[in-house]
Amino acid sequence: MAIFDIKKILGGGMKKRPEKKLTPSPKEEKKDTSIFGGKKAIPMREAAWKIRKDPHPYIPGAGGAILSEKERTDIAKRLSKYGSYLEKGAEHSRIFKELYKEKAKAPTRAGKLKIDREIRYLKEKLGE
Repeated sequence: MAIFDIKKILGGGMKKRPEKKLTPSPKEEKKDTSIFGGKKAIPMREAAWKIRKDPHPYIPGAGGAILSEKERTDIAKRLSKYGSYLEKGAEHSRIFKELYKEKAKAPTRAGKLKIDREIRYLKEKLGE
């Protein structure tokens, strides 16, 4: 028997695979967990209030440590010197640049640690 005859007996030989139709997977929208809440800019007073009254004041990377309300109030006061509105992404580099300078000038290790925790907290809240 020839190969052609065997293919006929077995069902016509090799069949083509059905083509897969590619459907785009549904993209999950990332929820904005920053203090902006989806807005491009918020008044500084609102930003300070949200930082001061934050229900989850955990410091990222600090093993569950939290900032006290007094420390959050100090952060809010520090932000108020950057104008009347806080824009998403615009002033962040300036804020963090000044905080890093202050961290470098801190005389003690405890002072540097305190400022570092403030930086990490602000990065999370400002959406960096």
